[in-house]
Parts: sequence; structure tokens; C-alpha cells
Amino acid sequence: MKIRQDQLTTTLSRGLCGCYLVAGDEPLLLMEASDEIRAAAQAAGIEERERFYADAGFDWYRLLDEANAMSLFSSRRILEVRIPNGKPSDKGAVLRHMVSHPNPDNVLLIICPRLDAIAQRSTWFKAIECAGVFLPIWPLEREQFPGWLKRRLQLAGLQIEPPALAVLAHQTEGNLLAAVQDIEKLRLLGHSLITEDIIHDAIGDSSRFDAFGLADACLLGNLTEAVRILTHLQAEGSQPLMILGAMTRKIRQLIALYNTSGQQLSEKFKQQKIWPKQQVPYKAALQRINQNELFAALQKAEAIDNAAKGNGQDPWLLLGELAILLTGHKHHLPC
Repeated sequence: MKIRQDQLTTTLSRGLCGCYLVAGDEPLLLMEASDEIRAAAQAAGIEERERFYADAGFDWYRLLDEANAMSLFSSRRILEVRIPNGKPSDKGAVLRHMVSHPNPDNVLLIICPRLDAIAQRSTWFKAIECAGVFLPIWPLEREQFPGWLKRRLQLAGLQIEPPALAVLAHQTEGNLLAAVQDIEKLRLLGHSLITEDIIHDAIGDSSRFDAFGLADACLLGNLTEAVRILTHLQAEGSQPLMILGAMTRKIRQLIALYNTSGQQLSEKFKQQKIWPKQQVPYKAALQRINQNELFAALQKAEAIDNAAKGNGQDPWLLLGELAILLTGHKHHLPC
């Protein structure tokens, strides 16, 4: 059974299932969902917890032996299995066996990163989804973030003025863990109403920006946002080649999409594995950037690659120039 995160509490209130699979790339939401499942198990009298880290060298039969063993301390246990890459090294044979021959003394909790379409077609995944509960954790969309922040503040007993909420959302954008920490700081200050001045005095800019966020800002033509993200990435010690990889991938995808429209463009999006939620920046860029500019961007990317490998040029300066090219603000480039 597949559920949303907002359905988890109701699902757990109906009784524990023998198996839960929680998968996603947002650490805070993943942790909170797992904590809620553990708390429900504890409320049902399950206090013993065995943890397994199923990396590439993991012995899956050790997990199977443990699942079949009698507990020494309590009648029931949580067997918690973390699969760091979402791909069981035994192709899921043990997990399939465990869910098809469940031990009523155990609750199996599997935690892993977001599962792609291939993983969700695997026999082990289908067995778990059929016999247990699958909870995919999705990152918050940008437009959802202020509402999420406001609800978390209310849970902490705080009210916030709209301008202050906008500042807090801007400063913690993309970093839910930092947002929760900042809400706790605000709670400890003792103010029931949070104003913009309180935010500025108490909290710094803890936004998490990544290379693909930078690339999307460029494709959308937002030079100010692109420069802000690039500055943060540099300050955080990110590697220029990592950023360049994301940028180059988007450029090559745009070249592949260029001069197509309608159904042909839809097919090209599928071929490039660019799903509907990801298509807006590409469509914006295709309306603004011509093919010669895309090839010029690739040449700039080659120059960045050489600079990052030590030819004496500044790769960060060149990354800024690439951002200018892609956003269409060519008048900002040095002569």
C-alpha cells in the first residue's frame, strides 16, 4: 500500500503493519516519518530495535537469520534496515522472503533514498508494496515552503508576521533541518509574535543551494538568483567541476531539445528523462537562447574545465560568465 506522508498518522492509528518502506532524499522528512513509525511501535509495546546498514558488502543472510531468531528481551522487535543506495546487493531476495514468510514477532522498517522507476518495478519492491506500507518522501516545492514553515512555527507556539515569514523562508530555503533549528532558536527567545527585526537579529542565511538549482536559475533567466546561489556554493567550498557537471548536462539537454515543439518536444523530454515538473526551466530557456549561444556555452564550459584542472584561470569567474551567457544577460560579460 502506497501512502502520502500526511496519511501516515492515520495509517498507524489503525494498527501496525509487518513492513514499512520509507524512501526519499529529504533528510528531515525521512527522519520524522521513521521516528513516527518507531513511536507507534513503542506504543504497541515493541521496545527492542535491531539496526542493519546494508551497504555493498552486507551479509543479507545475517538479516534473515536475525528475523527468524527468537528475541531474548521482548516478544516483538523492530528490524531496521538502511539501504544507502536503494539497491539490495542480493537483488532483494531476502526482503522478498521476509515479506512472503513474515515473522509476527517482527516489524520490518526499511529506509533508503528516493527509489527510481527501475527500482519500483523490481520484484522486491512490489512484494513490499503489496504486503506492507510504502511511504515515498518528496522534497517540498518552493511554493509549499512558506506554508510548511508557518505550520512548524504554530506547532512551536509561535505566530509570525507575513514579512518575517518571507524573510525566514528566504534564509532557510531548501534546508528543512536548518529551518527547524531556527524555529527552535526563535522559540527560546521567548517572543510569541515573530517580527522581521527579530528574524534579522537572531538568524543568519542558512539556505542550501545546489548545482542543479543554479542551473535552473540560469535556464529561467534569473541572473540575480544564479549569482546568489553561485556565491553560496563557492562559500560552502563546493567543487567547480561538480557544479560544471550539472550545468553542462543541462546545456547538452537543451541542445538535444532545440528546434522542436509540440508532440516532438514532448517525446524529446521523455528521451532526456526530463519529467513534467522539471520542464518549466527548459521551456523558458528554449524561448530565450539560440543554438549558437548554447554552443558558446559549451565552449565556456570547456574553459571552466581547464581552469578547474589548473591552467591558471579562475574557474569561479568563468562559472559566473557561463551563468551570464545562459541567463541571456550578455551585456554583463567583460569585453
